[in-house]
Amino acid sequence: MEWQHILDTFARMPLADQQTWWRGAAGLLTLMLGLLWLESRFFKQSGRVHSWVTVRLVSAVAALLALAAVVLPARAVGGPEALGIFVGALYTVAPLIWFGSHLLAGRWVRPPLTRAESLVLGVTGLAILAIPGAAFFAAQAPLQAASREIGQRREVPADNPPLQHSVQAVQRYHLAGVGLIYTQSLLGAPDTRLVRVEQRQGGQWPTDQSTAHPIYCTNGNDVHLMWSAQEAPPYLRLHWAQSNAAVVRSEFTPHMAFDATPPPAEFTIGFRPDGVDPIAPIPRARAYLVLTKQGLAPYTQMLGNPPGAGEVRSTDCVMNGFQRVASSADWQVQAIGVLFYMPTGGAALRSLIQKPQ
Repeated sequence: MEWQHILDTFARMPLADQQTWWRGAAGLLTLMLGLLWLESRFFKQSGRVHSWVTVRLVSAVAALLALAAVVLPARAVGGPEALGIFVGALYTVAPLIWFGSHLLAGRWVRPPLTRAESLVLGVTGLAILAIPGAAFFAAQAPLQAASREIGQRREVPADNPPLQHSVQAVQRYHLAGVGLIYTQSLLGAPDTRLVRVEQRQGGQWPTDQSTAHPIYCTNGNDVHLMWSAQEAPPYLRLHWAQSNAAVVRSEFTPHMAFDATPPPAEFTIGFRPDGVDPIAPIPRARAYLVLTKQGLAPYTQMLGNPPGAGEVRSTDCVMNGFQRVASSADWQVQAIGVLFYMPTGGAALRSLIQKPQ
């Protein structure tokens, strides 16, 4: 888990859970301080406590330098080679920096430390640093479980900034082959610019914008949502830039209350030879077109695929006025399919809407 995600998860935990984590952290800190105290008692017998303190200060600097020597080259290279560089530096450069700095500091301090004492401080220093490191990795599983539980609650934080988008009402439709579906539009304010949208999945906030996101799509500064009744309502985090260029983020989830609303309408789509006009925006990741041409078998065009050669997209929505990129004017839109992927896996729900004859 990323550090910011850890802080976000901790801030949303119940107070009793937070106190449990604080007590655990206090216990680890006490253990580390106890080990350092035992070290200081050993050097106090020979009147070299000040020398020990100096070497331990050097340990802190050496730890940062060793970490930088391992991480920075790997991040600079990236790709599959990064792991090899990371492991190589971990077993060569990092030990040289760590133990070399202890040996030099032990000789430099007055009164000096012996070579064996300096090396022992290097080893015990690694043991002390391993305590928070091991605790961090051990905490990953319970933190991820807590994050998933928080995500399932779909509760925006108390200090959530107000969303600058105009939130339209949730619309209900009946889609043949799928059943009940929902749509909602978040219309951007004129003086703001949408930077990115993130969808919480399994307690995580994936930031990779290249992955498919069938539950939402964007058109300019507007965000359009579509999900089925068998899917959990989306939980999003919107980032937008204000007129002063400051970037603000706010979490959002649809308000699902339909006490006095009319029954769901039929989800309809208008057809043109070169495109379609759906009653509500559809994320491209959900849709595909069935194209026909005289004398040839029908052709399926997946709209969620990456742009083709020469294709420029201004939106990842299929909305009113949508026009396909035509490689030939003879191909015509015969049908549109809409897919809804089930969170439990298995076959997706599919609706194929044919052009009226």
